[in-house]
Amino acid sequence: KSGPQLAPVSGRVTLDGEPAYATEVMFYPEGEKSPSVGRTDRDGRYKLRYKRGVEGGSVGRNVVRLKTITEVSRGKQLVPKRFITGSDLRRQVTADGNTFDFELSKLDE
Repeated sequence: KSGPQLAPVSGRVTLDGEPAYATEVMFYPEGEKSPSVGRTDRDGRYKLRYKRGVEGGSVGRNVVRLKTITEVSRGKQLVPKRFITGSDLRRQVTADGNTFDFELSKLDE
């Protein structure tokens, strides 16, 4: 099997204590690897997928970006802008199962 080492990654995104529906959660591994992406459901829960039919995120250090999916949210950006660039949001994915919850606030703007 070629490609990066992957591990299950899931969690929940909330904004001011409420589920952040229709939010993309993107884990960009350090290096030249492709990102893994998940989309939150109505409860704010997500599960990363590396590509179609392949779940998981790349093991190692990842930069995380969060973005509201505008066609679902009717053009309203729910996630504070600083999380879209993900410049200071990082997570270490391990070979074991990984749960990463993101509790955002409009005050983070």
